[in-house]
Formats: sequence, C-alpha cells, structure tokens
Amino acid sequence: MSILLAVVLMSCENNSGEIQRITHFENAPDEYTEDLNMFHNDSGQTKVNLYANVSQTFYEPKHITNFKDYLRVDFFNKAGTKVSTLIALSGVFDHDEGIVEVQDSVRLFNYAKEQQLETEYLIWNKKDSTIRTDRNVQVRSPKEILKGKGLVTKQDFSFFEILEPTGKMNINK
Repeated sequence: MSILLAVVLMSCENNSGEIQRITHFENAPDEYTEDLNMFHNDSGQTKVNLYANVSQTFYEPKHITNFKDYLRVDFFNKAGTKVSTLIALSGVFDHDEGIVEVQDSVRLFNYAKEQQLETEYLIWNKKDSTIRTDRNVQVRSPKEILKGKGLVTKQDFSFFEILEPTGKMNINK
C-alpha cells in the first residue's frame, strides 16, 4: 500500500507553464464581481453606498475599476440620511486619482429639493466631493427646468452652478 501511495505522489507534477497557459487570459480583469454592493463607512456612519451590476478591476498598467450594465451611488449626510443618488449605465474608477467617470444616461437626484440632473457624462471627485461635467445638462425641479452646458456641484447636489446656461429661467423678485 505504501509503495502505491509513493508512486501516486511522485507521479503528480505541477508544470507552471501549463498552468499559466490554462489560467492566463489576455486583457482579463484581476477581479470580476457581479452585483457589487460596497459601503464606505466613517465612524459607524454610512457615507457612500455603491452598487454595480458588473465590476472589473485591473491593477496593471493602472489601478482602475470598470462598472458595466448599471451603476448607482447613494450619498449620505452626517446623520446617515440618504441625500442624493447618482446613476449611470457605465463608469470607471481611477483608484490612484480618486476620480469616478460615469457616462450614458447619467442622472443625479437630490431628494430634499426634488431635483434631477440629466447629462451623458460627468466626473465625481471623491477627494473633494465635487461633481462636474462639461457636457450639456438639464436640471429638473418641481418649479422649473434649467438647461445649459457644463455644471459644478457637490455630491449631495444641494446647490449647483450651470457654467453656460441657456433657455428661459424663472427669477423671483
């Protein structure tokens, strides 16, 4: 019996070249996740909740994560209340820069003001909590619709500046 066990153990061989050939895929992500649901907490309070249908993370040549098929980011205030939500069909997170670029059917909601930003592309800077775009924008609220090109806001979308406004605006005297 011990001779049979010795023969079996000696016949097992790991050929690293063969393992590499079978397991290595060109341009494959280092990490792949479906239905990613990630929370960022600080001192026991949720600050950001990120959900993506598909997440692909690459470490080389640059540390990035691609989000595909749907992305939602919920932002919370210091009391832990959800104040705004960013959604898009796709996005890229540059881990080194702290920048998230989202595109395709981009929407940013502010719940307290019942306003919604619509655009096709924007950048969320995690380091300073700003959101900006240089593309056409439309901001809807119960009282008006504002349009223009370019926008800057904080991630809570409590205030915003349209850089090149167009169209009619209602101004209270």
